[in-house]
Amino acid sequence: MLLPALSAACGEPGTETSQRFLASAYDSVQAVLTNLGTIREQRRQSGGDIRGRLTANEEDLLRAAVVFTGAGLDATLKRLIRDTLPRLLETSEQAHGKFEEFAARRLGTGEIADTKMVARYLTSQNPRERLIEDYVYELTGSSLQSADEVGKTAAALGIDDKSLRKRIVDLKTLFVARNQISHELDLRAPERQGERARRARAMRPTMQLCHEGLEVGQLIINAVGDSLVGSAAAG
Repeated sequence: MLLPALSAACGEPGTETSQRFLASAYDSVQAVLTNLGTIREQRRQSGGDIRGRLTANEEDLLRAAVVFTGAGLDATLKRLIRDTLPRLLETSEQAHGKFEEFAARRLGTGEIADTKMVARYLTSQNPRERLIEDYVYELTGSSLQSADEVGKTAAALGIDDKSLRKRIVDLKTLFVARNQISHELDLRAPERQGERARRARAMRPTMQLCHEGLEVGQLIINAVGDSLVGSAAAG
């Protein structure tokens, strides 16, 4: 019941805390899966049949692994935004472009300016820093509950790698499962008599979902690290 290792960490200054967050999430998910393996082995040794669908308690451990994965990815990306976005805005055209879009929305729509909001920034000691603070808050103020929101975060960080962006889109399955568990406790209306009232969770596909979610988090950290290295070299 071991998760495959994640890609090697970039180790770039500025990404250390988000890297620790991701490592902690990986360890938590792995601990849940280890406990699941122990429980199944104990059941086998006591004469139980471990073939077929897992018990309800065993499926609950898989549900916990999915929730831990989603929470870990959420915390990791929020930390990455807070720690690296101000630097990225100085060097990444894509990151700066997303920041400009935010500023345009913040200060008004079309040809109509929000005079109160404009005044708020103009009277700040450092209007740009204040605007960046509000941008960071918008990106980190609520939990990431969909692949689209992860994609928005990646775009804000200046990530335009097509293969990585596709893997982010493909996280939809993970977030559907995460939301079914977190918001609905995996409950559903049984279609046949005697059928369980909760969705089935199987080991292999659940482990694949969890690993991919954590791996995408690692690849995002590494992409940001590469961008920071590039900007430092250019400077």
